Amino acid sequence: MKKLYYENAYTKEFTANIIEVKEQDAKFHIVMDQTSFYPEGGGQPNDLGKIDDSAIEYVYEENQKIYHVTEQAPENFYNVKCQIDWERRFDHMQQHLGQHILSACFEKLFDGETIGFHLGTDTVTIDITMENMLPSQAEKIEYLANQIVFNNLHVHQRYPNPDELKKMPLRKPPKVSDNIRVIEVDQFDYSPCGGTHPSYTGEVGIIKIRKWEKMKGGIRVEFLCGNRALKDYHWKNNSINKISALLSVKDIDAYEGIDRLYNEYGQMKKEIRHMKAQLTDYEADFLYDRSDVHKKTKLLVKVFEDRDINELRVLAAKITSKPDIIILFGTKQDLKVQMLFSRSKEIDINMNQLFKEVAPMINGKGGGNPQSAQGGGSDVSNLEGALQAAKQIIQNRYL
Repeated sequence: MKKLYYENAYTKEFTANIIEVKEQDAKFHIVMDQTSFYPEGGGQPNDLGKIDDSAIEYVYEENQKIYHVTEQAPENFYNVKCQIDWERRFDHMQQHLGQHILSACFEKLFDGETIGFHLGTDTVTIDITMENMLPSQAEKIEYLANQIVFNNLHVHQRYPNPDELKKMPLRKPPKVSDNIRVIEVDQFDYSPCGGTHPSYTGEVGIIKIRKWEKMKGGIRVEFLCGNRALKDYHWKNNSINKISALLSVKDIDAYEGIDRLYNEYGQMKKEIRHMKAQLTDYEADFLYDRSDVHKKTKLLVKVFEDRDINELRVLAAKITSKPDIIILFGTKQDLKVQMLFSRSKEIDINMNQLFKEVAPMINGKGGGNPQSAQGGGSDVSNLEGALQAAKQIIQNRYL
């Protein structure tokens, strides 16, 4: 089988003869006498495209055969027309050569060895043996990498004999022992590799490090090349322009504007929390003083509209910190209701038991402890009825 992608990585269309078809899991795995479709491997995803009118879903190599997986069985076996998804292929070529260049820069500048490479649909990452990386180091690496791109160095495909291989300053050892293929970036980098790459570094377009994070044994660096970097710049530039317009500042001052707003927002949150605490204290005193009294025990039954249950829990805690009061709260939010039962610590009523007794009236569930219980249900129309039922139980059974 001829691997046309090694003879010319720029081949977009070719013809071939089908020499084998096997059906597996309702898919057809097709082998041709020659192919320009790159199979998945070495960190690079497989090519996509068409064999005649059949779309290729996956390409893989097994036992020195390259299989092209389609949903349709081939109708013609001779001189089939094949078409590469060129946008995908060229994207992979840009990212893969960009990885070679970036990895070489890590090694040359900071002795960072590349121990992992992943070329995904949206992002590309390399794993580097560095404990951490400073922004200034990333800037130096990125600058050198892009100088290699801008100088448009020739990318050579070498198949050295053993003596030639020994003389090459390989960045990493080859994973195979026969027919070793080395990608040389014009005396700058020598890397054994089976992937597809452009013929000149200028075709990478640009190399941009997006971010990095610590991982076991080193750092993981995310970067983009070529068209991916252009798309990344496009949305970021649009975002910065919109942000700077909102803040009425220059784009270069957008971060300072956001930082100022963030600090002001933090201060406002503190002030709002303080004011809400004061308001809750006032509301707690107000409700406590106006609660009904039954045999020396205050009984507060109240339904709220669209009041957050967490706010009610804080309010209830402030009220029941005062003596001799029982609270039966309910709140309606959208298509559900919630109830909160609580009491002062000196009152001997099991609020969890009381809650479970009336919860079925709102088609609800929940629980808590003897002093406080809460939960929710779906029967919005019967919330007041459930609270009144709980009130009657308290009055008739406990007070």
